[in-house]
Amino acid sequence: MTLLEELSNKDFLFEAWNQLKKENEESHGLSGRTIKEFQQNLTNNIFNIRRFLIKGNYSFSPNRAAVIKKENGKYRPLQIPEIRDRVVLKALAILLEEKLKDLLKDSEGISYAYQKGKGVKQAVLQMKSIFDQGKQIVLKADIVNFFEEVDKDSLLKNKIFPNLKDKTINFLLINALNQKLGGLKRLGKKHKELFKNAGKGIPQGNPLSPLLSNVFLADFDSYMKSENHPMVRYADDFIVLFDNIENAKDGHNNISAYLTNELGLEIHELNEKEIGKTTIINPFKQTLSFLSIRFDGKNLLPPTNSIPYLKSKIAKEVKNGEFNEDTFNAVYTIITSWIALYSYLEIDKYFDAINNYLESTFKKKFGKEKIKITTCEKLKSRYFKERNKKNKAPFWKKIIPAFNKSKSM
Repeated sequence: MTLLEELSNKDFLFEAWNQLKKENEESHGLSGRTIKEFQQNLTNNIFNIRRFLIKGNYSFSPNRAAVIKKENGKYRPLQIPEIRDRVVLKALAILLEEKLKDLLKDSEGISYAYQKGKGVKQAVLQMKSIFDQGKQIVLKADIVNFFEEVDKDSLLKNKIFPNLKDKTINFLLINALNQKLGGLKRLGKKHKELFKNAGKGIPQGNPLSPLLSNVFLADFDSYMKSENHPMVRYADDFIVLFDNIENAKDGHNNISAYLTNELGLEIHELNEKEIGKTTIINPFKQTLSFLSIRFDGKNLLPPTNSIPYLKSKIAKEVKNGEFNEDTFNAVYTIITSWIALYSYLEIDKYFDAINNYLESTFKKKFGKEKIKITTCEKLKSRYFKERNKKNKAPFWKKIIPAFNKSKSM
């Protein structure tokens, strides 16, 4: 079976659809066709994709230019594909991840982005594990304009194509990395500038780009292992842990030279006076933020904006909700989802604040209902003990016994 035949298998395409991020049903490409609309006629849409793939004449549509605000207040340029293209791109990513697994072996224990069973949690815990073993000076760095600077032609020619059993999907991979870009007229002048290098490198927003970034940086991971530099990398963000500051400075110079000479990449200049994109940190003296998770040398803490964000979601749900079980179920889901996301961190200290906010928010909206709220005060002791038990009554009833059942609803 050729690679194109594997890719065109209907079950494979449906699996690609299942693995796509679909939380935002209104997400769309340049045409305006949303995930929700695509899903309403899912079977026909998948079979149409399959038909074009089998014939070997599938073509990608132009991407939609969009920007998202980063944590530092700046904006990241994205190239958003059509929904049908996302299915094909995700299918290619799944297929390539399997076919290129030997190529990524040296990245094991280093690379944590965009891979099965790996993510921010595993990256952060690996960082702390290395830190606890005595490597307590952290070089934090990221690569300048990484996705734009990747030599995609070299990547395909030297890394991807030689490791595939046939050439049947080569045309798709080439076209996937050279989609046209539309929608720039809808952006302001400031945001248009972010796309001045569109067409270079691998486009952010493309479901295939995360895997290709790991493939491109696999040699870097191998080099770091050979130099005995314990590194944790998440795409183009990485930290390296050292015994002391002098070793960290030497390490920075070696890493910078390797990336420039071997991969044509640069990392931001080392700033010793203030925390910048590349900096050396002693977490006992100044808090390290890695992948938005904070570390003070002892405790791992959630992002600074996580509690305000949680509160805003609760407020929105209560504001739009009625005094009934649906509202309390929704609030329960918001709280427990937040806890599940950050359960590996030191979050106990925030439960009182969450509890107080819930009380004030419910009372402000439903005070006339004589609400009796206990909310989160027993969450700390109950949630972690009971979350994995099966066949339990909905836990919201324990967290939020928020309405008097003797009252008629």
